[in-house]
Amino acid sequence: MKAISLAANERELIKTTGSKKLRNSGRLPGILYGNGDPTNIELESTSFEKAIKSTEAKNFLVELDLNGSKSMALVQDLQKHPISRLCIHVDFRRLNEDSIITAKIPLHTSGTPEGVKVGGILQTMSHNLTLRGKALDIPEKIEIDTSHLQVGEGILLDTVTLPEGVTAVGNPKSRVVAVAASRITAKAEEGDTSTESAASSNEAASSEETKPEEKKED
Repeated sequence: MKAISLAANERELIKTTGSKKLRNSGRLPGILYGNGDPTNIELESTSFEKAIKSTEAKNFLVELDLNGSKSMALVQDLQKHPISRLCIHVDFRRLNEDSIITAKIPLHTSGTPEGVKVGGILQTMSHNLTLRGKALDIPEKIEIDTSHLQVGEGILLDTVTLPEGVTAVGNPKSRVVAVAASRITAKAEEGDTSTESAASSNEAASSEETKPEEKKED
């Protein structure tokens, strides 16, 4: 995962009123914790909003330049305004190159499944995968090819290809994506079954009609 560079300063205004003053001045309050004492920080709101828009990952890496000292950190949690949806507070987790993290990564599918071509519906059970591994080894997104899937088939979590050293969190036998039968394909299958049953019945009836009568004894 590539780190996004952001500049930050230590924050002196730490109470609710202080945070409000920061936000009104275009600054975003936050906290940096892990591997040492927590540090209250502030950074430009516009810069952080641009960082969010530059990646699809919910948890992404940043390189924080804090008062001239750079450190790698993970965006661990965000608080957003309920109406504007702009960030009002951010939690950073301080990392090093060997830090093991758990992060939600966007899941993308490619290709048109064979089952969809005949009327099936592609179902994505989750638009994100939770991955665990070293921060720099975790990809920014996961893409899986679904073109081979027939109706009724799916891709299990433990069959998704991941970088070495990275594992998926969750039930390994759970389906990530699947192709389900639509009402049209279901009716078509029912029609085929009915046709086969009718054909079998007709064959049986024909067999009975053509069967020679037994000769009665005098």
